[in-house]
Amino acid sequence: TIPGDCTFVVSGAPLRAAGHLLNSAGRGEVLVQGLSVPMTKESAVAESNPWSTPEKQPSPQLPNFARRNSWKLTAELDAAELDIGGDDETSDELTMNYDVHPFAKAYLGTLAARRSDRAQDGMSILLNELRPVAVVFVGLHDLINIDAMDAVLLRKMNSTFISLSRITHSCDGAVKEMSFDDKGCVIISVFGAHSHGSNPCFDATMCAMRMQDALRKLELDNFSIGVSFGECFCGEVGPERRADYVVIGTEVTLAARLMGKAPREGILVSKRIFMNSKSYIRFEKSEKIKVKGIEELLDAYAPLDRIVQINALDDTRRDAQPFVLIPSRQIDMKTLTSGVEDVLQGRPKTLLVSGGPFLGKSRMIRELSAVATEKGFTILQSFRTSLDCFTSYFPFRQITLTALAKCAAHVSGSGHGEVSNEVEAVNTLLSHKTLTKTDRMMIGSILPSVSDSQLISLLPKNPKTMTKAIVDSLIKVLKPLQPCVLVFEGDGEIDPSSWSVVVELMLRAVKQCPKLMFVMSSRNAPATPSAMTTTLSDDIIHVTLAPFEKHETEIYLKVLLGVRERGVGIDERMLDAVHHRANGCPQFIEYIVHWALDKNLIEYVENHNSMSFKSLDAHPDDEIIPRELSSIVLAAFNDLSPILWDALKIASCIGYSFDADVYNALTDLGFIPKIKKLANRYDAFEKCDGNRYKWKHQAVYEAVKSLLIKSQRQKIHSMIAEVFERNVKGGMLGDAGKGDVHRLLARHCSLAQKWDSAFNQYMEAGKRAEETYNFTEATSMYQEALSIQEKMHPTPLPRSRLLPTVKLGNCLRELARYEESEAVLTRCLIEAERTMSEIDGDEQMYVHVLASLATLYQNESKYDDAKKLYEKALPIARTIQESRSSLWLPRQNAG
Repeated sequence: TIPGDCTFVVSGAPLRAAGHLLNSAGRGEVLVQGLSVPMTKESAVAESNPWSTPEKQPSPQLPNFARRNSWKLTAELDAAELDIGGDDETSDELTMNYDVHPFAKAYLGTLAARRSDRAQDGMSILLNELRPVAVVFVGLHDLINIDAMDAVLLRKMNSTFISLSRITHSCDGAVKEMSFDDKGCVIISVFGAHSHGSNPCFDATMCAMRMQDALRKLELDNFSIGVSFGECFCGEVGPERRADYVVIGTEVTLAARLMGKAPREGILVSKRIFMNSKSYIRFEKSEKIKVKGIEELLDAYAPLDRIVQINALDDTRRDAQPFVLIPSRQIDMKTLTSGVEDVLQGRPKTLLVSGGPFLGKSRMIRELSAVATEKGFTILQSFRTSLDCFTSYFPFRQITLTALAKCAAHVSGSGHGEVSNEVEAVNTLLSHKTLTKTDRMMIGSILPSVSDSQLISLLPKNPKTMTKAIVDSLIKVLKPLQPCVLVFEGDGEIDPSSWSVVVELMLRAVKQCPKLMFVMSSRNAPATPSAMTTTLSDDIIHVTLAPFEKHETEIYLKVLLGVRERGVGIDERMLDAVHHRANGCPQFIEYIVHWALDKNLIEYVENHNSMSFKSLDAHPDDEIIPRELSSIVLAAFNDLSPILWDALKIASCIGYSFDADVYNALTDLGFIPKIKKLANRYDAFEKCDGNRYKWKHQAVYEAVKSLLIKSQRQKIHSMIAEVFERNVKGGMLGDAGKGDVHRLLARHCSLAQKWDSAFNQYMEAGKRAEETYNFTEATSMYQEALSIQEKMHPTPLPRSRLLPTVKLGNCLRELARYEESEAVLTRCLIEAERTMSEIDGDEQMYVHVLASLATLYQNESKYDDAKKLYEKALPIARTIQESRSSLWLPRQNAG
């Protein structure tokens, strides 16, 4: 038969007989039914064809008799048959356990064999009973359609099964089965079915996390894992001829359901698993999920990592406690949580969290989000970098995308996770009449994918009218999700368009969406619009995080070392060294403590009842900790291969976060696959907003950046720009080329000091933004192009000098910023008139400038001024033979 051709599994009498023989065989022995002695290598060759000689030929009836009545053979086995190769004591014992031992040894495999070898009565634990069992379901969804002739795939399946089996055994579990059904290939492991372990929940969760890593290393990227815990029936089920050992219960079904709901390459565990493992494993609570067969929504949790105990007193490690234990952070947290209470009372609030790098802004916001979640808030988050301030409404993109999915699930009653993308979400809301087609266009200004660009061109050009229309649509989406928190994280500025939406939302929220709260983080105090500081000053809460004071560093050290509750102090010299080197930054304090513990540099000094550095007496204080903290921060990457180090350096030049779809164009460098590897194996990156990656720890990002000197960074940017330029010319960017590529390429060219290329790319980015009627972004692009012009040598020709200025003036006009537009176009006209007096004057550009300024005057209702400019442009345009459009425009407008 060929692999995969088998349509049934072996069970019944042959299996029972094999069980008896397996039970009787000694180490290294092979027993075959019908042979009185164990088979050796030589006898195996001789017995390979037992009917080869005439005297051994059986009667014709014998095979049929054996096939029909083989089950009787097992029933007639006596103690002598079980005693092959054994002594009397063993034989009696095995005969006594006849009903359990041989069966289990045969078809339980790891479940029985490992335990039965440890004690004479080891099989007694397999008697039928209800037991607390943790169940792990692993779904390998790539293996739905199996080609039995695909040898590579079969080898991969075998490697997968072997790897997951070893992990299960090492975690004190057992592999129940590997099966194929509508979910694909499923491997089930159980913990507690064959032993009375102290914490099967912890064992199962650790097993699932190790399986997750192993599957990634095996390059299986379409899998999910579910883990559940509860009472299950464990024991032998079925008639004598087809009995099987089973683990049955609702928890088995729940584990399968959690596997189905888990994200790609993700793990979801039940609340019982979480409650029994949270002291040893860090979890992140997922959204409530709806599973088949259970009416109410369920809590599910995703395991993150093992909690490392840090306790130098007994050489164990414990995870760092939340920094809110520090007095100053407690005050800040109390201030922020007061805003949560106000919002619950129907008073919208804006919370501004600012502070320098590494002071814990993100952790503070996570703590606040956890408090809000416990009170029933919906959390909508986004992340931005300094580059994103060029893109209008960028901070609202991920928030709007998530809100649409949640709102669609809410109105349709399908539960979270049923809507696959933003287009489907909008269609669902349209069908339920939550949104209108006009709302779809307004939301399209934030998420271009949900609306046609031609429809977006019909949107109002007046910024105030546009903002009010967008807010009308957003309130319809946010209202069903109340109470709601909108979190804007990042180190970049928020673009003016987004600020206008925030202000309008706050003004309208009191009456239309009262349980709404904004949380914004930034390194510096954000430049809030004047309308917000004047009209909404009572609704703004501002918290500024400061570095730890010395006494707070001492408290944090005690927390990290696990000695705060034991009355153990911190040596004054150690405290001075850590506080001085970390500059009061909690994240650096954590890095220093972890580094020192790894180096075994911290000890408990019993006669002083304090923690101290071991080397304080042998070395000066400032030599204990490396002068460059980057060596501590990057200690985890010491064994990184040069290729992966190169990927880290490239990523540090790209920025704190980046779009994998865009930078996937760096195929020549293999960049994104390396980033995925660094994320999965070294925890250097994490996914955020869609397919964007960001550095997991900002300190690591800053440390890698500090390793590069200016010339190295310039070389990396040049290399990135060259790859992008080749792909742009070859048309290999696909849909990504229609997005942010030109803006990003312009930045890389600028940092590589390729000024001509940078100028051209900023102009192209501005053109693309104008085509999508995103005049705010186009304005930023043309301003960048003008700044690049100053660095270009030789000086550009008049047309190239004036073109970005004219386009900038036109964009400002479209944004109704008439005074700024007039100032820009007037300067441009003066420059154009000056060039006209020179030999290389560009008449066509001069006509273009005159027409642009005249159009502005028309918008301002200055018709006489506009007429004068058109009349001035008309005779010049008539002399330009090659451009009919230049002649037509002044003639029509002058008329």
